[in-house]
Amino acid sequence: MSFRSTPEQSEIISAELVSQRIVACAGSGKTATAVRRVFEIRKRLIAQSGHVALLSYSNTAVNTFRKAYELLCAESPQLSRRVLIATVDSFMTSQILLPHASRMMGCTRQPFLVHGNELFLKNCRVFNGSHNVDIEYLHVSIDTDGGIAFTESSSRGRRKSVSPIDAKNAINKLAKFGAYTHELGRYWSLMTIGKENRLLEILARKYPYILVDEAQDIGSMHGVLLSLLQEAGSTVSLIGDPNQAIYEFAEADGSYLRNFKPPNGGYCQNLTENWRSVYDIVNVANQLTAANSKTAREVPTRKHGAFLIQYDPKKLTELLSTFSNILQSNGYTKVEASVICRGTALLEKLSGCAVDIGQGATEKFARAAICRDNLGDISDAFEWMLGGILKILDNPEHTLKHDILSGSNEIIPKTMRRLLWKFLKNSTTGLPHARLNAKSVWLPSLKKRLSSLLNDIETQCELSKLETWKHNVTAAKLNDNSLLQDDFIPSEMDGINLQTVHRTKGESIGAVLYIANPKDISNLLEGPVSEEGRIGYVAVTRARDLLILAVPETSYKSKAKLLKQKGFIDWD
Repeated sequence: MSFRSTPEQSEIISAELVSQRIVACAGSGKTATAVRRVFEIRKRLIAQSGHVALLSYSNTAVNTFRKAYELLCAESPQLSRRVLIATVDSFMTSQILLPHASRMMGCTRQPFLVHGNELFLKNCRVFNGSHNVDIEYLHVSIDTDGGIAFTESSSRGRRKSVSPIDAKNAINKLAKFGAYTHELGRYWSLMTIGKENRLLEILARKYPYILVDEAQDIGSMHGVLLSLLQEAGSTVSLIGDPNQAIYEFAEADGSYLRNFKPPNGGYCQNLTENWRSVYDIVNVANQLTAANSKTAREVPTRKHGAFLIQYDPKKLTELLSTFSNILQSNGYTKVEASVICRGTALLEKLSGCAVDIGQGATEKFARAAICRDNLGDISDAFEWMLGGILKILDNPEHTLKHDILSGSNEIIPKTMRRLLWKFLKNSTTGLPHARLNAKSVWLPSLKKRLSSLLNDIETQCELSKLETWKHNVTAAKLNDNSLLQDDFIPSEMDGINLQTVHRTKGESIGAVLYIANPKDISNLLEGPVSEEGRIGYVAVTRARDLLILAVPETSYKSKAKLLKQKGFIDWD
């Protein structure tokens, strides 16, 4: 289907080469707009030097942009040159961190990323005033006075201040190895360009035009980088939806986009037409956000809209069966449907994961099996598998995990990658299937096969296993049921995607079942004034034709009237 720009899109695409702030409602075609804006800029710069950068916040978005841009360049291949499409972090890493930051870090090698759990990280822990914590939980931000703030972040997003002296000691100790975490990659990038002003000028000249997609996700560190580049001469434009700022734990609350003022005669523009969702769903989104977006969709013939159903939290299998029946009865295929929820705990329960899946290395191998056999995520499965192996090797190189995951062609990481993929992909001779009884069958099989794998690693990679490696692959916190609850997921749910709200961001889904708890519903009704409210908004706006909000029976009486005022109706 050929792209036909709306008047709003045409105005953005054809605007003068100045800074833009574009606030786009959900489903407004901002991806198509952004990539065509970059194409238009590139055409106008054909006789000039300098690159155009299109930056976003996920690899999925980047891949989508690259494919779309390649199609646009099919008849004009010269326009494919001098265009960089990458994540914001990748831009910082490739343009600043890897080529230049070693001078600031005081290391003698190119910096490398650590993923956590590397054994040498124990030497770089951070004292938080009461005890030491892993450096992977050290969060770095820019405070309201423009200074650098260090906090300890937990998995729940809570923050605890850390002494700058203690934080910098740990950071510098890690830097001597040449290592950085995701957080510290941003820190060292900013430290480098802050120290070397010439580098900032070079970057601004190399990238005179920068367009940032998903700009509601800009946090304090990225915001400083973009502001510095703008001051140095880059024309920076932003496109995003502040109502979809759901990474507040990373200080991405949409404020940078909301407060951005395009300089030098720049434009503030809007995309207000929703091409994704039917009127009833757009109406709910408008009621939640006090917006005035318009639907551009044709009315489908199958049953559609925004509906409420009640459920018993103790009978989730019945809820899943009900949703499956609704799909079948109303002409929806399983591949166009998703069940989404707020948190990973409910997702794991919905996925049929057992509660007790071991600890230490055992848990990592168990999660690898679950990812492979139940969630169909072979990439995550490989990373869990690698994490388990590293816990039972004797003092592997600091860079080994990074080298394996980054695709290094060095002989040891390349050989390790081959051995681990072979072990992971074959449940008969490698990592046992997650549906085996965990304690009596799965674990003994795992130990026997790991022994063979470790022998291969020692022979082919010259890496030694721990003499006591079996002590790290124990039966602790394993029961004798399967790692998966075979009887939990109704068979009719096979083929229907199960996701958290965060994983659906940017997706367009035909039919959505959003399973909410009482707190989720209260946050949804409050609107996008908090991160939790914005998470609810993202869940609602993923649906194209059918949105079903599942409300606990105990909350239905108190919440139904308020939800109906927002545009929901009961499913009949």
